[in-house]
Amino acid sequence: MNHSGTISARIFFLKSRITNNAIVFRRGPTDWIQMSVWNLDNDTLEPGQWINKKVPMRNCDVSPSGKYLIYFVDNFEYGNSRTIISKPPFWTALTVWEHGDALFDTGGGLFADEKTVLLNLDSVQALEKYPVPSHLNVSTFHTQKEYSLRKGHVNLWHGHRLEMNGWTEQNDTGFIQKETEQLTVVSDSWSKADPKNIEPIVPKLWKKPITNSAALYMITFYHPEQRKNVDLFYIGRKDGKTKLKDITWADIDNSNRIIATKEGKLYASKIAADGSVDYTDLELLHDLNSLKPGSIQTPFNMKSWENS
Repeated sequence: MNHSGTISARIFFLKSRITNNAIVFRRGPTDWIQMSVWNLDNDTLEPGQWINKKVPMRNCDVSPSGKYLIYFVDNFEYGNSRTIISKPPFWTALTVWEHGDALFDTGGGLFADEKTVLLNLDSVQALEKYPVPSHLNVSTFHTQKEYSLRKGHVNLWHGHRLEMNGWTEQNDTGFIQKETEQLTVVSDSWSKADPKNIEPIVPKLWKKPITNSAALYMITFYHPEQRKNVDLFYIGRKDGKTKLKDITWADIDNSNRIIATKEGKLYASKIAADGSVDYTDLELLHDLNSLKPGSIQTPFNMKSWENS
């Protein structure tokens, strides 16, 4: 909600690991989502298609080049959920895996590299609706780690994607507790079935270096009572960590700027004339709140793997 009392658009983005662009997802009203490509070299936005589906943002990933997006359409109530690869900023499917009644935290996938996809499924036996190109290697995501939804951990492969994108998990229990003690609760969602299931939420702290003396920090957890993800961002220096107030998502671009979203708007660090970056002063670049769903046709070259 913004300062005028109206509900802001919800924005999430995925920065590509090599090229200096990001895929922006602007959500609202309800499940309407517009996809855009954010060129971080000149801060222009290429607006793309709208879709009126449940697309869990943390189940998406963008290929290292930024040319492909893998995303998950959650149709659990209708039994026809599916994982799709497309060419941003269009939702049009190049390849589809249908997997029916996808359970919570399944679906979607990761690009291990430009030609390797790790599906967030138990097996790859789900039927491909469209042919998978011969150059694409497809397998499933596996890890030996464990996670607990009761403790506020949504899924492991989201953490794995953070690690691939340069984040490392930190151990600073005192800082986490100080910053989240008013937000976290003892989860009792499962207590009616078994009182032994009551556990305190345990947020995770992640760090992404910016320079030798500065880093971006993120505290993140899933709040089972509120049924939403909570993400808190900070600038860390030798003298401590400064909170980026009201920021809902943030990352680092190839120019070592912080790029971020707040109240339906896109921001980035200001760069001074001498080339220095002010990490605590984020400049407004785009206000996406006034956008409304519309129809945008998919160009022919964005409908197939050819000409990729």
